[in-house]
Amino acid sequence: MRMFRTFFFAPPGILHLYLMCIHFVIVAVKYLHVVVSNVTCPRAADIVLALDQSTSIVLPHSGGFDNWHVHTLGFAKSIASAFPIDKNLTQVGLLKFSSDVEIVFHLNRYGDLESLLNAIDNVDIGGGDTSIAVALRAAREVMFNASNGARNGVPKILILLSEGEANRERHKTLEEARLTKEDNIIVYTVGVTGSADKKELREIASTPEYFFFASNFTQLNNILSNLTKTLCREAATLPTTSTTTTPTTTPTTTTSTPTIAPTTTTFTPITTEIVTIPTTIRLTTRGRPIHRWTGGSVVDCTTHLLLYQNL
Repeated sequence: MRMFRTFFFAPPGILHLYLMCIHFVIVAVKYLHVVVSNVTCPRAADIVLALDQSTSIVLPHSGGFDNWHVHTLGFAKSIASAFPIDKNLTQVGLLKFSSDVEIVFHLNRYGDLESLLNAIDNVDIGGGDTSIAVALRAAREVMFNASNGARNGVPKILILLSEGEANRERHKTLEEARLTKEDNIIVYTVGVTGSADKKELREIASTPEYFFFASNFTQLNNILSNLTKTLCREAATLPTTSTTTTPTTTPTTTTSTPTIAPTTTTFTPITTEIVTIPTTIRLTTRGRPIHRWTGGSVVDCTTHLLLYQNL
């Protein structure tokens, strides 16, 4: 009740602070991304993400830029977070394709999850038409090249996400898919929206079961669980460390010491990434400045509100 009294009878400067905080909360709910790293597949693989960046993805009537920045990149980060990212474990590379292809980063670029997720967050969309053939060719010839981090004996996995049917080099699409699979690259395809060519994407995939479909970009999260499970089956089992114990003989004594087996507790690392909104607010009462606040988060905002309730 006191909160409501403070709001309605607050001086103009403090009332302005309340309104700014409400604005921060609205913005934070829409754009604040909390990324939790929860490795569900402790296996090794070289994974290349090929993301369709066609202009049609971000058209206003189809969902706008949220389709890219929130849903497509969120999907890519979820895939990466499911694996143990390390130079000796799982590596992830990323390319974008439309009329042409753009290599964003190679497999050997990032050796830890935090750096990898930050890099994915900063990927922009370029726009253009859709050439799936050029994406398959670049993945096979460039991304899965040993000089760019591809490793012998480690499964090579390509995950291609497409929002529409190919309208560039379409006649080469299935041929490029065949060459890619013959090069021992396991191909997964993800179609989004009714514009995606389900039949073609199913043929591109290594098996029909490796094709996944989401009716719109907000539904991408719904396929993550099954996709990650099948990815994990293709990834390599991590090497185990064996310990050999050599028995020792000790003289028999009347005192016996109980043996306690050591216990090991494994904690799954959690990485939280918080977006802050920098701003500066200067409050005045009857023309006299009473406080200057440079804030960067909703928590700061709430703290200052509680402070001013006691003025």
